[in-house]
Amino acid sequence: MRIAGLETSGALGSVALADDERIVAERAFEKGLVHGRELLPSLRDLLAAAGWALADLDLIAVSCGPGSYTGVRVGVATAKTLAWSLGIDLVGVPSLDALALLAPADAGTWLCPVVDARWQQVYAALYRRDPDRPDGSPLWTRSGDLLALRPEELAARLPADVFLFGDGLDRWRAAFERPGVRFGPATLRHARAADVARLGGAARRAGRTDDPFALVPLYLRPTEAEVKFGVKAR
Repeated sequence: MRIAGLETSGALGSVALADDERIVAERAFEKGLVHGRELLPSLRDLLAAAGWALADLDLIAVSCGPGSYTGVRVGVATAKTLAWSLGIDLVGVPSLDALALLAPADAGTWLCPVVDARWQQVYAALYRRDPDRPDGSPLWTRSGDLLALRPEELAARLPADVFLFGDGLDRWRAAFERPGVRFGPATLRHARAADVARLGGAARRAGRTDDPFALVPLYLRPTEAEVKFGVKAR
């Protein structure tokens, strides 16, 4: 199964190609929200370098949020268009699930990626180590919902022993400092397209795909346009 993974939920976007579980190539965009400019040219270049054509792809996996509203819209719209026009499968991958794959194996029992959501909020989710996972599945399993809430509200929900990482700590680390909380390095800040591809492939092998006409971004809260002008985001 040949997979294209698209990650545009954060400040640093990327694309990747995978052949089943093997990552063939990956490319990150330059820093800044340049996803609309870089996404398709980067995918085109990766395909050419791998000797693949668009028609060789079996699956498009895309990070569908939460994250940058504009970035997520760009990625989801591009993935839906590619999947529909090529007649191939599509899988939306929550960006926090992809971010969780960055955590090291010694992160402990609990981990929580924390992403700056602006408006005095963070996006987050709790993941628990799964010692009985099937071969090839992620080391951690999400426990509960994807969240958008104030840092102090998240801090009150965290288990006693937890590993935190993500760009939300750049601004809100002090809200989580207490005994038992460990912080990951700054290198664990952005989800990767390679992990989006891995999770998308695992979902398809498990029999889950998304309808290109039905997949929508995971915003978790109203957009700025909805709050200011009453415009409904799609």
